[in-house]
Amino acid sequence: MHSLVSAYPIHNVEETKELICRGGPQASAWMEDKETGSPFVIPAIYQPASHIPLATWQACPSTSNGNEQAHRNINRDGTRLTLLAGIM
Repeated sequence: MHSLVSAYPIHNVEETKELICRGGPQASAWMEDKETGSPFVIPAIYQPASHIPLATWQACPSTSNGNEQAHRNINRDGTRLTLLAGIM
């Protein structure tokens, strides 16, 4: 299976992109959107295309579960707090 999700350079990244595009109209549209319409996606899944140092990339979890939990915890006490209550 070919994938663009990698922390390391893919030997044939352009061939992988072309292979995805040959997967049908939906795959081709997906790749076009990721390269032109949403240019942040490729750097978000492929470290060599990003500005994030490799050590930082590898230290981060591969899922957003922690972020989802933090979001839930932040809103647990409420959203219209006084400054003091928000700090505490």
